This record gives sequence, structure tokens and C-alpha cells, in this order.
Amino acid sequence: MSEQTQGRPAWDWMSPSAERLQSKITSLEVSLNEFEARQLTDEQKRVVGICKVYLGRAHDLLDRPAFGSKFPFPFLSRKHPHLVWELLHRVDEQLILLMTPEEFAGKAVEVKTAFDLNITEEKSRADWIGPKGRLIGVIDRVTNGNATPADHATAKDALQQVNEQMDRSFWQLSANTLTSVWSAAILGLLLVLAWCSHTGNALHGLAQGGLVTHSKTLLVLGLMGAYASNVLTREDFLYVRGGPFFRYFLLHLLAKPLMGAFAALFVFVLEKSKLLFAIVTADGAVGHGAASHLITINVGAADAGYVYAELAVASGFGADKLLRSTFDSVLKRLEQRAEKTKDSAGK
Repeated sequence: MSEQTQGRPAWDWMSPSAERLQSKITSLEVSLNEFEARQLTDEQKRVVGICKVYLGRAHDLLDRPAFGSKFPFPFLSRKHPHLVWELLHRVDEQLILLMTPEEFAGKAVEVKTAFDLNITEEKSRADWIGPKGRLIGVIDRVTNGNATPADHATAKDALQQVNEQMDRSFWQLSANTLTSVWSAAILGLLLVLAWCSHTGNALHGLAQGGLVTHSKTLLVLGLMGAYASNVLTREDFLYVRGGPFFRYFLLHLLAKPLMGAFAALFVFVLEKSKLLFAIVTADGAVGHGAASHLITINVGAADAGYVYAELAVASGFGADKLLRSTFDSVLKRLEQRAEKTKDSAGK
């Protein structure tokens, strides 16, 4: 057992992600020890040193508690599983440089299969695994027994592309899950707020009151619809890994839901103006004197407030759905433009 594994927190068994990472670290340490026991060149010894740096950093990130050893609580642990996986992937890639020709023959085919399964961008696929792709050339030379150290480096670069794509995908999944969890938590708080503030009683007055009187109720209902849309979405929230995470987090958790709240207020004002539609009770009180609207919604006098509430929630939900694609398409274009500008500047 290495010094880094001694004194490991006793709660690791509680975390499936920590267990998987510990298993991966152990496997890499065993492989590295096997390579280190061989007759290595100076360059290969340098690679072993690099791998040990990565593993040491992974141990540090995985094992440390939040506030030192005096407060060893698992829910306060500052673990960074995504970063740990990246570090371990770097070790996986470096080990290719230490392999014998026999070991490298099987690894090259494995890397090619992983590349084919994970990389979908056509130019990258053509460059690496096309008919004249670099990785295909490596496999041909390995098969003929003519592999060179440069082929090991090429396979390492291909595996790095695969690992970076996987790391990016899992990080995106984690960020989306976090956004949905926070949206559900805020939706729950709004439900409690609505219950404690007797919003149900306020619904009866929506039909007669104005915007100022019922703005708080409408805002809460619009926000509820927007956060429900966040929870129920099947689309990915836009996040750029390596970018300012909390800006995107607040965009999805604050800016867009506020647009949903605004939509609820707007639809309420639109109905009160009778320009497009009107809610008319059985006695005609709500829509009295309004003849210019295109759509009439007939409801009982006691149910009009609930119809307004449904429209407010639906407006918040619909605004989030409609505006999300607009927001995301604009931000994605800006991101792509920024990436192209960065590449051009680096040349």
C-alpha cells in the first residue's frame, strides 16, 4: 500500500464514484509498477515520473476533506471526480509510451475502436480512422512489425482525443443534472411559498384585480412554470467547459426563469387589454364590453381565477421552452466564433 492510500477516509465505501475511482487508481498504480520494474530508457523514466505526478494529484483531490481532518464528513468533502478522471486518463495515455510492441499491437486496435465509437466529427474521423488516417497507418505498421516510437505518440494523441470527448460529455451530463436538481429545489420552495402565502385564496381575485394587485402571485406562478420546464427538459443546458461556469448556471437558474415570470405578467396584461383573447364568465363580467378580441374563453364565475393561474404557469413554461432555443443558438454561435478567433490567433 502506498503512502497516499494510507489514512484514507473511512467513508469512501459510501460513495460509488469514489469506489470506482479508487479501483481505477489501483489498476494504474499496478500497471505503472510493472512498467517501472523493466529496463527503461531515460525518456521512459521521464514518462514514469509524469504518471506519478498525475496519480499523486489525483490522490490529493480524491482524499482531502473539506475543512481538514477535524471535520471528516462525506457531504463536506471537496472531491473533484471529473478532474480526477481527467488526470487518470492522462496516465492511461502516457502508459502507451511504455508498452512493448506486443502490448502496443492490442492497444492500438483498442484505441481505434474507442475512437470510432466516441468521435462523431467527420473531419476528425477522416483524419484519424479514414482510409488514409493516421491511426490506420499506425495499426498497419504495428501489424507488419514496423512500429516506431512516433507511432506510440500518435496512438497516445488519438486516445487523448477520445478521453477528452468522454470527459466533456460526462461533465456536461453532471452540469445538466446539477441545473435540474437546483431547479427542482427552487420549484419546491416556490410551492411552499405559495402554500404559506395562501396563493390559492388570491386566485379568486385574479379575475377582478389588476396587475399591481396580483403581480406577486403572477410572478410566483410564472417562475413555477419556468422551473418546471427546467426540470422536465430533455435538451442539454448550454455550458462551455473551461468557461465561466456560474455565468451559465445563473443564466439557466435565474435569467431564463425571470423571462418566464415576465411572460406570465405579459399574458395577464394582454388578456386584460382584450386585444387577442378574453376570459368571459357565465355572467359576462370579465369580458364585458370587449368585442375586439379574437378568442373567447368561457368559464364559470368561480373558476376564472384558476384559468388565469393556469395561463400564468403555462406562460412561464412556454416562454422557457421557446426562449431557450433562441438563447442557446445565439450563445453557441458566439462560442463557435470565439473558438475560431482563438485558433486563428494561435497560428
